[in-house]
Amino acid sequence: MSKLYIKLFATHEAHLDDLVTWEQQSDVSEYILANSKELHLVSMQDPAIQYLSVFQSEQLVGFIILALEPNNTIEFRRIVIGHRGAGIGQLAIQAMEQYCLEHFACQRIWLDVFDFNERGQHIYRKLGYQEFKRCQHGEHQLLLFEKHF
Repeated sequence: MSKLYIKLFATHEAHLDDLVTWEQQSDVSEYILANSKELHLVSMQDPAIQYLSVFQSEQLVGFIILALEPNNTIEFRRIVIGHRGAGIGQLAIQAMEQYCLEHFACQRIWLDVFDFNERGQHIYRKLGYQEFKRCQHGEHQLLLFEKHF
């Protein structure tokens, strides 16, 4: 198997149609609160929100949304990969962590994941994230994970 090479770049408005399409896929939309294109556009204008496009072999394959918080903390709000199961997401998360260290001197990244998203929980734990809190969101629980650097 050839090595996957992932690169992250700032998301351009031209990428938004793909982002919205990926979010609306049934095996994605059950795990996230999808945004409209208009809401993504508004979020992209916020200097505290960072959109990163995930590229593999010069092709857009996914995206990440980060929120910059005080005390060198980053909220890892979302990752969506167009085609799952090839390990691209895990590589993208590792690339995102490196990006946060280099660009924001990040000391902590945190995220939330629904209690029924066992695959997501497995990946986050595998990558060194530890659960630190649970809270209710509608009929489900959100598990909050963090990783310190």
